[in-house]
Formats: sequence, structure tokens, C-alpha cells
Amino acid sequence: MSIIQQIRDKAAVLLTTMIAISLIGFLVQDAFIGKSGNMFDGQATSAGTINGKKVDIIEFNNKVNLVEQNYRSQGMQTNEMMTQSIIENVWNGYIQEEIIQSEAAKLGLTVTPKEMGAVLFSEEAPQEFRQLFTDPKTGGYDINAAKNWFNNLKKSAKAEDVTNITAQLIYPIEINLLTQKYTSLFTQGSYVPKWMLEKMNADNASFATVSYVGVPYTTVADSTIKVTDSEINEYVKAHKDEFKQEHIKSIAYVSFDANPTVADSQAVVNQLVNLKSAFQEASDAKAFVTRNNTQLPYFDGFVLSSKMQMSAKDEIVAMPVGQVFGPYLDGGAFVLAKKLDRKTLPDSVKCRHILVGITDPQTGQLRRTDSAAKKTIDSIYTVLKEGGDFGTLALAYSDDQGSKSNGGEYNFSSLDMNLDPEFANFIFNKPTGSREVVKTSFGYHIIEVLNQRNFEEAYKVAYLSKSIVPSETTDITASTAATQFAAQAKDMKTFDEAASKMKLNRNTADNIREMDYSAGNLQSRSLVKWIFENKPGTVSEPIDLKDQYVVAIVTNEINEGVQPATVARVLVEPTLRNKKKAEQLAAKAGSEKNLDKLASLFGGISGKVDTLRFSDPFVQNLGTETKVIGAAFNKKNLSNTSGAIDGQNGVYFIRVDQVGALPSAAVDLNGQKKAMEGQIKQYAGYSTMESLRKSTKIVDKRREAGY
Repeated sequence: MSIIQQIRDKAAVLLTTMIAISLIGFLVQDAFIGKSGNMFDGQATSAGTINGKKVDIIEFNNKVNLVEQNYRSQGMQTNEMMTQSIIENVWNGYIQEEIIQSEAAKLGLTVTPKEMGAVLFSEEAPQEFRQLFTDPKTGGYDINAAKNWFNNLKKSAKAEDVTNITAQLIYPIEINLLTQKYTSLFTQGSYVPKWMLEKMNADNASFATVSYVGVPYTTVADSTIKVTDSEINEYVKAHKDEFKQEHIKSIAYVSFDANPTVADSQAVVNQLVNLKSAFQEASDAKAFVTRNNTQLPYFDGFVLSSKMQMSAKDEIVAMPVGQVFGPYLDGGAFVLAKKLDRKTLPDSVKCRHILVGITDPQTGQLRRTDSAAKKTIDSIYTVLKEGGDFGTLALAYSDDQGSKSNGGEYNFSSLDMNLDPEFANFIFNKPTGSREVVKTSFGYHIIEVLNQRNFEEAYKVAYLSKSIVPSETTDITASTAATQFAAQAKDMKTFDEAASKMKLNRNTADNIREMDYSAGNLQSRSLVKWIFENKPGTVSEPIDLKDQYVVAIVTNEINEGVQPATVARVLVEPTLRNKKKAEQLAAKAGSEKNLDKLASLFGGISGKVDTLRFSDPFVQNLGTETKVIGAAFNKKNLSNTSGAIDGQNGVYFIRVDQVGALPSAAVDLNGQKKAMEGQIKQYAGYSTMESLRKSTKIVDKRREAGY
């Protein structure tokens, strides 16, 4: 219930949140297949370099491990996907930090302690900091509580706590503030002059009456137009920034299903059926389910009916206390449920307390002995019974910094799983008005129940849950089939032959990057690492992905640089093909300027648009044709037929018959100015950091380092 404990509980969320926030505009370790041992043995000593600055692999690994440990400290299980996300966030944090510190140093920009305090201890504090110090009574940011915590942190004798919290919470906020200060040098220069707004509004009110002839590109067969690799390469060379290529690989693979069979599911059901009678007769339900390796840990408490979410809720609620229901299917498991007890409980409680702690939750050091704490709490309780004011006593004596300033009050929901069990048991089970001394893991409390709301039936249930997993037979069958396939597939030819012979689907996964977590639909960091350890044509041994075995072959590799024609063709070919078609159609039109004759010559579409606005996003009957809109407001086309316009969907010839201006309502120029400048500022902040990112020399060695 102390602030420092809340911070420890939320540390993992804080770190990933803060890294993400600091990445303005930007977007563990597991063994190689067939390898083992320490990740640093014979491998790189750095995770990479950023502008020549080495990212030490031990420091990098410690940061990744710290986040994982904090997740686990909250009872959350980290998996391969989560670990890879953490690795990416930590890596991007290094990049952001190096970029902004380097640029800020050139300009002498810093964030002073005074500036930091002015932000943290104000209503402008970052949300991730504010939420730790929310006043439960008002829901507002408790600045005094934040200041008290910060002052206590500076005095803490436990260096590890100070280091971790500074690294996870304070430092990321500082980097974010420094980033804001740096980008403001660009964003604050955003300016939209009045004449520009007036010109823009006048242009947007303009209209033209246009006659046209359109010749769709589809009138020329694609098969008659050839686009060579050299033409694609020439186009790519002229547009390098649009065709930057990462180092990628592609694979083909076949898979062998290792999911549980019907027989596997029935075996689990049979196991639970055999245990049902013994479960019902067991006097100690907790010991029974624990001894029989339940997958759902025993919860020694009551759950409100409205909060019960299992598939067999209705049956469990309806059966008598002491009875067992099941086996029933719930998610990926079969379950037996034994109703142990029922009672009526509130779903929310307002209470207040005074804490006399035994140890300091910030430093872990002893504050007072157990007997001294008990003596102090008894003295306070005596004063209360004699008419003492609870709020005054809480302010003077309570060791809970999060509540002492508001009379010790808290509002709790039945969903508050982090509540100390003894504390929760008292406030939810004792009636309103109850006030007693209660000992918890924090020390001794005087707890008073002020109000309880929304009473409903609650149930205590023990669950014996068994996951549906593949049997050894199922796993061996899939593994053997994969091994037989791998023995036949030695190269691309034999891989395809074996797949055809065994009637297996040949799947593919393209554009796989070195630090990806998955290859197409196959979620496995180990598989991706194998792909980048091997050359095209290499066939893998069977790879165990838990629900399937996969045998893969590396089919292609494209190195970092500019996309080759084979990759760029899919995007460039339609553009160059249409360009050639436009040239053919323009040549066919020659010098002809009569729209009727052009319509007859091409047999295309023709028509008239009476009111084509300059601000229109598309042309009626023609679609999104911005070049046509631009030509409609070109003075040289007034009463004259334009030359061939190579548009998005075809070639067009237009004649502007009339131009004018539509009446428009009065415009709030000041409001328009603020809105446009706001958009410019937002883009300026993003583009500034994006430009710095592009100009940063990043050498990523994480894969070589074992990630």
C-alpha cells in the first residue's frame, strides 16, 4: 500500500511505457538451434554501435533482464514474443538516447533538476508518473505525496532501489523532456502568414467548367508493353529513398501437426473422472488440488457471482456446497469444480486506516520491533476509543504516505488483487462500522470500514484443472514424420519432390528480417535466427514449435541496400507501363486539339464537369485525377484543348470553358491559422526526429551477440 511498493509492482509497465514515449516519431536470451552454453562465449561484446558509440552487451542484457524480472514480480509470465518486444524497446531506447543527447550537447541543451521538479510536481506531470500518486478520494494527482516519495527516495540507504527506480522512471522522463526541448526549437518556428490563408481560401473557392476526353490505360493491352529490369533499376536509382532495402530472407516450409488429438483429450477427461469422487470426499481441497498438480492455482477467497467467468458458472452456482461439477471444458483445459462455501459480499468498500509499520518498505530496514509497533498501535487505538480524531491521528502517526494526508481513506474494489490478504479479509467480510487492530505484512493497522456497496452472492470454489496437451504418442508421430521428410530433402529440388510425394502443403514466408520474432505465420525467434545463420538452399532439421514440427529451406536472400529489380518490379512496373502507354496515346493523338475528333479517334469516355472545385479530391466520373484538377486551373487551357495529361487511370485531354469563384461563408482566419500551425508543429516534431534517425549510423549486432 506504500507508494514505493506500487512502483515496484508497476516497474515493468513503466519501463516499456517510458521507452515507447521517448521514441518520438519512431517507431532473452535463447539458444541457437543445435547450440548451447553462455551467450557471450565466442560472441560479440556489443549489441551494436550507434554513431560509432558501442552498446555494451552486458549492460544491454541487464536492462532486458531487469524488465523481464519486473514483469515476473507482478506474477506475469514472460514468453518469447514478449521478450523480443522488450529487446526491441530497449534497443530503440538506446538509439533515441544517443540521438537526442548528441544533438542536445551540440546546442548546450540540458534538463536541470529545477526543470525536472517543475514538471513532475505540477499538473503537467507525465501521466505515467501522475497515476502512481493518484489521490483515491478525489481521483486527482497528489503532488504532496509525489514530493514526499521523491524526498524519501533521495534519502534511501538502499542503493539498488534508487538506481532501479531512477533508471526505469526518472531517467526516461528526463530524456523525453530533453527531446521535447530539442524539437521545440523547430516546432516553435511554425508560422502561417495571413496572405497564404487568404490565397488558399480564394483557391479553394475557385471552380472551373471543363470538357474532357479520357482514354483509360486498359485500352492498351499490358502484353504489348515491356518493362525491362534496366528500366526498373534506373527508376529505382532516381528514387532511392523510396526503395531502401533491409537485409531480408525468404523460406519455404512444410509443417507436421502436433496438436492434441481426440484421444489425448479423452485421456484428460478420464483422469479427472477417476479423481472426482476423491475430490468430493477430500476435507482439504487446497491440499488435494495441489497434490494432483492443478493447472489453476488454488485461490483461498470468495469471488462475486458477477465476476465469475468460467464456462460452467451456472452449474457451479446452482449446486450445493460440497458438491463437485465436471469435468467441463474451459479454454484449453478440462476442469473439476468443487463449491466450498458461499456468502454475501460487497463489490466495493470505502475504508480508512492508520499504519504503524515494522520495516521501511523503501529501504527494507527495521523501523521498530514488532512489540514496539504493537504498543504504539494500541496507544493510538486507545486515543480513538476516547474520542480522538481519526484523520488527525493518521496524519500524525500513519506510516502510509499514500493515505495519511487524506485521513487514511481508501476505496477498494473486489478486483484489487494486490491487497494484503488480512487487510482485504477485514474490509470485505466485516460489517460497516467495524474498527479493529489488524496485523498484515506491512505492520499493525487500525482499520475502519466506512461504507460497503453493491452486495451480491459470492462463492469459494476449488478447481482441479488439467490442460489438454499432446500425448507422447502424438508428439512422436509428428516428430517422426518431420524427421523422415528432412532425411529426404537435401536441397530445393528434393525438398519439393518430398513435399509432393508426401502430399504436404508447401508454404512460404517472405521478407523476414534479422530481428523479427516470426517468419510469416510461424512465431519463433529461434527459427528466424536459424534462417539468418544459413545460406539459400539449406534445409533445416525438424524445428519444434510446440503445436507443430516444421522443416524449412532458405529460398532467397536480399542484402541491405537499394531494392533490385526483382523486388521493386511489383511496385515500379505498373508506373513505367502506364508511362509508356501514355506516350503511345499522346503520339497517336498528335497535334489534334478537337475534343470530338479525339473522342472518335480513341473511342474513350467524354463529358463535361460543370463545377470542378480547386479543393475537390477527385473529378466526377474520372476518379482521383489530381493532374486533371491542376490543368483545369491552368490559364493556358482556358478555351484551349490541353495536351495529353498522363493521369492515374488514363490519358486525358481537357478544355476549360469557364472559371469563376463560388460564394463562401466568412472564414475564421485566426482559428484556421492556429489549426494549420498546430499541424505543422506536429509534423515538424516527427520529421525532425525521423531525419535524425535516418542520418544516424546504426550497426545492429544483436543477432551476433545471441539475441
